[in-house]
Amino acid sequence: MAILTVFHPGKGFPAYSVTGTGCQLGCDHCRGRHLIGMRPIGPPERSAAELVALAGQVEGVLLSGGCDRDGRVPLLPYLGAVAAARDVGLSVNLHPGLVDGDAAALVASGADRISVDLVQDPQVIDGVFHLRRSPEDYEHTLRELVDAGAAVVPHICVGLGSQAAEDRALELAASCDIRALVVLAFLPTWGTPMFTKRSPDDARVTGLVRRAVEMLDCPVALGCMRPRGRPSLEIGCIEAGATGIVNPSREALRWVSENGHRVRESRLCCAYL
Repeated sequence: MAILTVFHPGKGFPAYSVTGTGCQLGCDHCRGRHLIGMRPIGPPERSAAELVALAGQVEGVLLSGGCDRDGRVPLLPYLGAVAAARDVGLSVNLHPGLVDGDAAALVASGADRISVDLVQDPQVIDGVFHLRRSPEDYEHTLRELVDAGAAVVPHICVGLGSQAAEDRALELAASCDIRALVVLAFLPTWGTPMFTKRSPDDARVTGLVRRAVEMLDCPVALGCMRPRGRPSLEIGCIEAGATGIVNPSREALRWVSENGHRVRESRLCCAYL
């Protein structure tokens, strides 16, 4: 019997932003709006106490935030807080953005997952993210973290750029020892320049999931960033071999039950597949 892990992070795994709602990039698909739903964390000198106080109330935290001009999330001043949170039994998932020589410090913090966006489309990096970086910088980030011994969970967003670039990202992920892969689907966000861009169709997303399952020796999950109200997308990804999904619809859960899958509930985020 197949086991599907259903993630319901919510209040049990809150997301914290070390930059509040600020981001220096102003990416065309986000413009900082994805940061609004995150909790702001206090200054580094108070952040350890803030996270430690969560012990017994939550399973863990995601520590992320907006990027600087080089595509990096300024997490280094908060790594002491990560260690303190781990000491009291909290899981910690870091989202550092691009990494330039900081992998060893991130791993030494004790974070048990590190999530990275795996982008291989130069037009997205330049035209959407407004970054003077290259696909090779994203490859370097992945390889530096893997070489440092991190439990890395790459995220590939389908529909943000070209399908060929998504396939290159998947090939790159398959060449590394990663813990899991999370597949996302571009979601138009109100108030951004890309609000009128369409989400990818089901076949494009499920196709990437299917190829990922065939190529990788690790689990594949359908993440939280995706269009809602499309149970066919969720069901298609499960049929394609995804063994984890965040907040599935009732229709998808009914299909799972009717088709012989056993559900494992989790309050962690999907990086813990």
